[in-house]
Amino acid sequence: MDRDGIAITAHGLTRDFGDFRAVDRVDFQVRQGEIFGLLGANGAGKTTVIKMLMGLLSPSAGEGQVAGVDMRRPGRAIKQRIGYMSQAFSLYHDLSVMENLSLYGRIYAVRGERLRREIQRVLDRTGLERCARRLAGDLPMGLRQRLAIACALVHGPRVLFLDEPTSGVDPIGRRRFWDILVRLAREERVAILMTTHHMAEAEHCDRLALMVEGRIVTDASPQTMKRELVRDVGTMIEVTTDHPLAALEAFEEAGFEGAALYGRKVHLLARDPHEASTRIRGLMATRGIRVDGLTPHEPTLEDVFVYRILALEREREGKQP
Repeated sequence: MDRDGIAITAHGLTRDFGDFRAVDRVDFQVRQGEIFGLLGANGAGKTTVIKMLMGLLSPSAGEGQVAGVDMRRPGRAIKQRIGYMSQAFSLYHDLSVMENLSLYGRIYAVRGERLRREIQRVLDRTGLERCARRLAGDLPMGLRQRLAIACALVHGPRVLFLDEPTSGVDPIGRRRFWDILVRLAREERVAILMTTHHMAEAEHCDRLALMVEGRIVTDASPQTMKRELVRDVGTMIEVTTDHPLAALEAFEEAGFEGAALYGRKVHLLARDPHEASTRIRGLMATRGIRVDGLTPHEPTLEDVFVYRILALEREREGKQP
């Protein structure tokens, strides 16, 4: 397989459950060595996309290829070329780390000397060699997470699917996990498709597809998404006040773009930051709200996500009779 070619293709991918459309004409491509994220809230359709691409769920319409295999006719070929790590970390807790790895290798028809080599490779890659004899059930969450990805890699797949893999993992464990992913992508050219609703985690992806209600509303790198938001709507301004909820309500009534609450601060978008600052101070003065700070800054992915969702809601409301 081409180390830099197309690893995953989705074209018009659609899935209906009765009258409910869970995935609506999704298109994207992932190259070998790329970390691609499906970013969206729970219920956006991310897991359904992965299940269709893996051949676990038939599409209602559309097509896709994974590692050169048509997802509609997956058979054994696709199973040998992909690895999968679910949210649930499907480990056998009464087996040791080595026994779990050996079992998963045999499931993928890896035997003999190759199995020994592959187990040693993933132990080295994930830093689990010192835990090799411990029971999986005795490992802390971060190490269980690393064992789960080791099991998904023991047969040497070229494509790796990860479904919200760091749920419940502490920040240090998440950082170590991402070190593993980056090395897999950069050094072994593994294509990685992951789902997440964590904005900080999405920042690490090479490219993102933002999913809302089964549709992809934008597909770009995190930095490109932020630049496009500034280009289309304006600079992000962070407003610090003594009454953020009241300030947010005032900004929404005054028609400020992208107004959203962030802890005890409010973010909003403005074409002309200087003019907007003057307007903000005047508005807050009329409401008796103290302004402690007005700071222009680069938008975050969360800013992008919130703005795109609110824009879709406004679009739908505008189309209603």
